[in-house]
Amino acid sequence: MQMRTMFRSRRHWPALALTAALVAVLSLVAACGSGSPAGVRPSPTAASRSSTAAGKPAPSGPLYAYREQQLYDTVALLERNRRTGEAAALTAIARTPAALWAAGQQWEMQEVRQATLAGRRAGSIPVIVAYNLPDRDTCGKYSANRGTDGAAYEAWINQLADAIGSGRDIVIVEPDALPDIVRGCLSSARAALRYRLLDYAMSRLSRLPHVYVYLDAGNPGMFADPEVLAGPAVRAGIRYGRGFAANVSNFQWTAVTVAWSQRLEAAIGGNLGAVVDTSRNGNGPYSGPDSPQWCNPPGRAPGPDPRLAPGPAGIDAYLWIKDPGVSDGPCNGGPVAGRYWAAYAEGLAQAASRSGGTT
Repeated sequence: MQMRTMFRSRRHWPALALTAALVAVLSLVAACGSGSPAGVRPSPTAASRSSTAAGKPAPSGPLYAYREQQLYDTVALLERNRRTGEAAALTAIARTPAALWAAGQQWEMQEVRQATLAGRRAGSIPVIVAYNLPDRDTCGKYSANRGTDGAAYEAWINQLADAIGSGRDIVIVEPDALPDIVRGCLSSARAALRYRLLDYAMSRLSRLPHVYVYLDAGNPGMFADPEVLAGPAVRAGIRYGRGFAANVSNFQWTAVTVAWSQRLEAAIGGNLGAVVDTSRNGNGPYSGPDSPQWCNPPGRAPGPDPRLAPGPAGIDAYLWIKDPGVSDGPCNGGPVAGRYWAAYAEGLAQAASRSGGTT
């Protein structure tokens, strides 16, 4: 197992219950008024399939960073203990834009909406990860969900699209989902369902007017030859969106991932772009004795800071898709998958200060 993706743990805001309920009622009314069942949108036509994102340029502008309170609480503790160097390094991580994961948790749509509106006010672009497919994380199971059916997932995607609305966001679609299919971790029936749901997610989200949608494609450690992903990516609806995400939650060197991504772009063809997760690849992949090597490995460091248009051609952005402070799972001393682990973020910060975060 080379890659695992985890959702960040989020604080619940009970005071938003009335707002959430009102939004749900309004969504139901709108759906009924359109002649479609609640939570279900019509499939795109062949014309919309070809024009959804065709020619959409790569995103440009600053990325939005929101405050992760748990990291700042750790910074305050370090400062009180006069560990100023570590506090400064961790503050640098806390201030760096990282993705907000929507993973089927309570209040997440309100958080997506708030991040989208805040990004609009600041003139910056939030990064959102959609991570709620049925049989999620089939190969690894550390972040597996309780399971939803196809109709429920499509309704959830519709809710996510409504929460983003006219916002200018980057959306990463379902880390692990396509790699799980290609690696043979699903039955043929479940793989067919997953292809259909990925196609739905890509088409629905790409129809939002200002959103840049990227399908997760794995990483070089998982697929030495990226061309094996080309046909499956097309079947999963990649052509609706802007392109694909690479190295999500993994540690492959940036330069290696960039070259791998360009090969995949050439194999798929068309005007595609790639975004590369550089959140923890500053020291490259782990090769020590701890196992599994992808799960909270020691000695890692943040990679290049997130930025758009880093070059070369075909690379739309370096992003911190994985939040560096979120555990990969109950391994190497970590808590359950998705829980914030400030000690690991602190270790990343220390490693960054020692190594300089090479790529």
